[in-house]
Amino acid sequence: MRILHLSDTHLYGDPAARHYDRIDTAAALRGLLARCRDVPDLDAIIHTGDASDDGSAASYRLLHEILEPFAAAKDAELVIAMGNHDDSEVYGETIALGDRGTTVQDRVVPLPGGRRVVVLDTSVPGAGYGHLDPEQLVWLREVLAEPSAAGTVLALHHPPLAAATPLLRALELDGIDELAGVLEGSDVQVVLSGHYHHEMTGQIAGIPVHVVPGVTNVVDPVTAGEREQARALTGVSLVELGAGAPRVITSVLPHAGDTLADQDVPVYDFGPEQVTAIVQAAGR
Repeated sequence: MRILHLSDTHLYGDPAARHYDRIDTAAALRGLLARCRDVPDLDAIIHTGDASDDGSAASYRLLHEILEPFAAAKDAELVIAMGNHDDSEVYGETIALGDRGTTVQDRVVPLPGGRRVVVLDTSVPGAGYGHLDPEQLVWLREVLAEPSAAGTVLALHHPPLAAATPLLRALELDGIDELAGVLEGSDVQVVLSGHYHHEMTGQIAGIPVHVVPGVTNVVDPVTAGEREQARALTGVSLVELGAGAPRVITSVLPHAGDTLADQDVPVYDFGPEQVTAIVQAAGR
């Protein structure tokens, strides 16, 4: 099983809109897929949320206009999870359930070879942090009570891992311990997430967790110091499942949608006051 994992495309309904007045997010996604055209033997393409930046119907139509032909050419299932910038109701009204690989909120998507993707919607309307309702955990426990023949992939936007920066810590997923209790002893082989915009690995209930870098930009969690910075880079991962532990290979690449075309200039550079304002607006 080979999965192309991407996240955080932040598409807009307005073709003239630019992320932070700089990034053409549609061009970024198209450029990334062009670089992936020779990746062989894909079984699934999993997008772990923040597909849209504005939550508009037009942005979701654009998402599928770009991703559907690529998935069809690869004969791969396409799975979309919802993130904190998404609007699951608009997505569901725009992209009919039952279309190729579409998902809204909590769903199970069969994959070739006896595997499945379980998709959880961790978004909170109007907020940046993630949350799972008790009803979602009950549903997940019921789904996992019947193992899939070859195992399960869990896809959700907010990683079940402690964040690396002060800003992202305010936008973490609630209830990680409760989720771990549901996943303990299950057939889940890997948890795939986005949201942090940088690569990160860890475990929950002994299960590997992989966070893929963002398509629209890549956060610098190591060298930015007390500031919050993102660079005009784009990322994607290849996840291979078989016997033993998952194998994850990640590329961080030059940005095809950067209108400034200068990787040395951050896409954003937030000081403490800006971080505090964002936390007050989008955090708990």
